[in-house]
Amino acid sequence: MKTRNTIVSAVVALLSAGWLFPMWLGVSTYLSFWTKEVWPTLLKQQYPGNSFPFLAFAGDCFAWGFAWLGVVVVFWSYVGFSAFLRLREARA
Repeated sequence: MKTRNTIVSAVVALLSAGWLFPMWLGVSTYLSFWTKEVWPTLLKQQYPGNSFPFLAFAGDCFAWGFAWLGVVVVFWSYVGFSAFLRLREARA
């Protein structure tokens, strides 16, 4: 039973903090766009001609990250409100 609780706790912690990965990936991709595409153009260096859609990918990462964060906020709001109702019910 203790192993099951440990696994469930690890999964909840991973799902609660997992939204940080797509957000980090989006920021990293956005900064790579500036480093590899914009700065060489602004400094009049040779244009790299990279075909990777940096901004579209970064936007998708941000969308997934914010959607994941929304699910996490709703989940923990539900857990907190349920605990509040149980506490109020126990006091009555």
